[in-house]
Amino acid sequence: MNQQTNLIREPDRMPTGKVEASEGSALRVVIVALMGFGIYGCMTGAASTAGYLITVSAVAAIIWLFRGIAVPRPLALALAALAVLHLAGGLVRVGDDVLYNASLGAHAFRYDHFVHAYGSFVGTLALWTLLGPGAADHLDRHVLIAVWVLAGLGLGAINETVEFLSTVAHQGAHVGGYTNTGWDLVSNVVGALAAGLVIARTRHAGDRLTALHPA
Repeated sequence: MNQQTNLIREPDRMPTGKVEASEGSALRVVIVALMGFGIYGCMTGAASTAGYLITVSAVAAIIWLFRGIAVPRPLALALAALAVLHLAGGLVRVGDDVLYNASLGAHAFRYDHFVHAYGSFVGTLALWTLLGPGAADHLDRHVLIAVWVLAGLGLGAINETVEFLSTVAHQGAHVGGYTNTGWDLVSNVVGALAAGLVIARTRHAGDRLTALHPA
């Protein structure tokens, strides 16, 4: 089919220094989530409440301050959903543990691994969407896809580093050992590769990245 539709990006538009219309709904979701989970964490006495609130707030601020274009609505909402999943995973209690450590039977189906895969998927698409146009004219398409997948895996590695430092700071709380870390890495690869497949289904048209309809 000749018709094309925008998948992730809208027409390039530099942010004006304020919250754009495409970002407003997502920002409201994040604010409500921060307030709600903050209250929940205080009521349940979760020691990591402040850490989770600060982490999500800091990441949101970094994205807003350093984005080169207004974040498209689908991507903004996907990032907001990631924030909600992260807050829930670390603060919601399931039995004697937190949601992050809950699983559907096998260790591979742990909530933590699902969030890792989703986070790598959204993070890779975010890097590609917000930084991709500048590199589109300078690198081969296949090289670009590999670059964004590897960049997504880099985000996963940063996340693992933060998890490790948080574990040390909390004297070993939520330690999963090598098995947990290994499955986290596998989940990161799955998410980044899935994002790579999405990117591969698009083509560059000037500075706009548009998605082709399936054949």
